Amino acid sequence: MRERIDIEYTATAKSTLLEIVHPLKAKNVLPLPVVENIITGFEARVSLFPTGCQICPELLKIGCDKYRECNTVNGYRVIYSLEDSLITVHAFLAQKQDIQQTLFNRLIAS
Repeated sequence: MRERIDIEYTATAKSTLLEIVHPLKAKNVLPLPVVENIITGFEARVSLFPTGCQICPELLKIGCDKYRECNTVNGYRVIYSLEDSLITVHAFLAQKQDIQQTLFNRLIAS
């Protein structure tokens, strides 16, 4: 029997998700279906195989191998960590969004 996986979303994950919504609205794209696709696609994938996504290459370059990156079909990345049966989502990013810059901006905003 497979162990149950729980998924939690940090405050940073929620705020980075909102950062995705603003450009969609500016392009007159309804954000709700896009956000639902990101979340449902991510949850379906990691619920089956939590370690199936690659370790985030950008963070690995700076020596951080704790975080994984799930690339969604609609061009977004979900940054998450896994501890036992708990998946913690830390950020939602557009494909071309620089993770180090995002982290720096979050650090400055804190």
